[in-house]
Amino acid sequence: MQIGRTDRGTAERDAEFDADQRADPDSRARTHLANERTFLAWLRTGLGLIVLGLAAAQFMEVDRTLVSGIRAVSDFAAVLIVAGTLIALIGCVRYFRGRDQIEVTRFQPAGRGIALATGLVVVVAALSLAVVYLLGR
Repeated sequence: MQIGRTDRGTAERDAEFDADQRADPDSRARTHLANERTFLAWLRTGLGLIVLGLAAAQFMEVDRTLVSGIRAVSDFAAVLIVAGTLIALIGCVRYFRGRDQIEVTRFQPAGRGIALATGLVVVVAALSLAVVYLLGR
C-alpha cells in the first residue's frame, strides 16, 4: 500500500466519478457538441473526396487504358467516390458510438476507424501519383 493513499473499492471510485460528472452539467453538452463537430469534419472530408471523384469523371474523354483492363480516369474517379463514401460512413459510426459512450461516461478512443481512414487516404494518394505519372507519359 502506498503512503497517503487509501484503499478504496471500485464502487466508491465510480460513485465519485459520477458525482464529478454531475457537478458540471454543461460539460456533457460541450462533449456532445464536440462529437457533432467531429462528425461534420468526417462528413466534409468524405463529401470532398466524392466531389473530387465527380470532377475527375469530367475528364473521361481523355480516359485511356494505361495498364491492361484499367482505365485511368474513370477508375480513379470511382476510387475517390468509394473512398469518400467510406470516410463518411466511418464518421457516422464514430458519431453514434461516441454519443452512446458519452451518455454512459465511458468514452473509448478510436483505433480501427482512424487506421482505416488513414489507409484509404494513403491508397488514394498512391493512385493519384500513379495516374498523374502515367497520364504524363
